[in-house]
Amino acid sequence: MTTHPRIRKKRSLMQKENRIWKLMIAPSMLILVLMSIYPMIFNIYNSLFEWNFANPNEPKKFVGLQNFITTLTDTNFLQALLNTLILMVSAVSLQFILGFAIALLFNYQTRGTKIFRSLFITPTMITPIVASLMWLLMYNSDYGVVKYLLTLIGIENPPALLASKYLAMPAVIVVDVWQWTPFVTLIILAGLTAMPKEATEAARVDGANFFQQLIHVIIPSLKPVITVALLMRVMDTFKFFEVVYMLTKGGPGQATETVSYYAYKVGFSFFDVGHSSAICIIILVVVTIICQVLNKYMADEWEV
Repeated sequence: MTTHPRIRKKRSLMQKENRIWKLMIAPSMLILVLMSIYPMIFNIYNSLFEWNFANPNEPKKFVGLQNFITTLTDTNFLQALLNTLILMVSAVSLQFILGFAIALLFNYQTRGTKIFRSLFITPTMITPIVASLMWLLMYNSDYGVVKYLLTLIGIENPPALLASKYLAMPAVIVVDVWQWTPFVTLIILAGLTAMPKEATEAARVDGANFFQQLIHVIIPSLKPVITVALLMRVMDTFKFFEVVYMLTKGGPGQATETVSYYAYKVGFSFFDVGHSSAICIIILVVVTIICQVLNKYMADEWEV
């Protein structure tokens, strides 16, 4: 059966348009590949060698998987990994709970809601290094506003939070929750806005109260959105560096040292490039496993 000339012409135009937009995005795709694939291959290559910047005249020595073995048996790395997991579970859980609750409040259109939404996302627009510097001043044990607020509620001589082995990690978690809860709120709010209202209205007609609607209708409907928010925050937690660098430098001791800061310290303080590269690859593997497990249990009806 012959194709109508008009259909052939339309199909030819579509093929031409496809070629045009492919040519237009080709330079950016090439740059993206060079900025991601090449560094990854170079990092894997470095992880197989003993290479120290402190001895530039000493040639690289091939050690195979020795850097990975050294990392996995290093108690300092394991402690940093444990700190990162604690940070991930605590911060992401708080961000999700607070973000979900605030998104539910924002979903009800009241006077001033739009203005408050705009103000609410301000922490997310601040760069992490600036936010960390601001919180460093607030946590100051001499003139910080946090100390003043603690004295107002009856705590005399409040401890220096960032110098305490037990309080430094909660103080760091507060900074992360403050900055990224609005991000989670916006993602969940977008899902609530796009969710069909017929489902909740039908549940309300059937006699379901708010909590029953939340558990049986709203949360199941938002499962894809929730999964995206959790995946993004979990991945960002393993890149958690600026706040630790500015506030505690991983201290006191190793109380707040994360895997990203430990990799930085090994690579740029000890100049052990091979060991640092192995740490980064192990971090990538751990993040991939956690995200796959999360995706499996959260996104059972769709694919990320």
